[in-house]
Amino acid sequence: MPATTGFTSIGAQLKLGAGTGPVVYTHIGNTTNFSLEQSADQIDATHLMSTSGYREYKAGYKTATVTFEGHFDPDSTVQAPPDGILGMFESGATAPFQADFSGADNGGVGAPTTLPICAFDGVVTQFSITAPAGDMVTYSGTISMSSSPVWSDGTP
Repeated sequence: MPATTGFTSIGAQLKLGAGTGPVVYTHIGNTTNFSLEQSADQIDATHLMSTSGYREYKAGYKTATVTFEGHFDPDSTVQAPPDGILGMFESGATAPFQADFSGADNGGVGAPTTLPICAFDGVVTQFSITAPAGDMVTYSGTISMSSSPVWSDGTP
């Protein structure tokens, strides 16, 4: 059986950027998982000469979101207002983000080297804090991308 070419999520990071000029990205601490999702509107392009018996479609506008979850820490500057992820939700401001897989797979052993970083601008459009009995207080949210995601190896 061939060995897998995949990698684990250990060491992957969701980061929030700040600053003008070169953006400085900071890991959003205590993140337990995040997911990048992309889709495109479906435009019906079927016409009377579409003889295959199937509708024809074209891709329309694209939408991309990142959903995330983690352990809530109100003392974390990258989570709390005014400049953290919760502050981004409250202000409605567009901010730079990164999904960084360059250190994934247990600190980079076996991590991807070709285009492991996805950078994008986004708006935090949903944010929740959950306090279940007998468990960690958690946060979850959604970042709606307002730019095309750009995959790179992280070099300027």
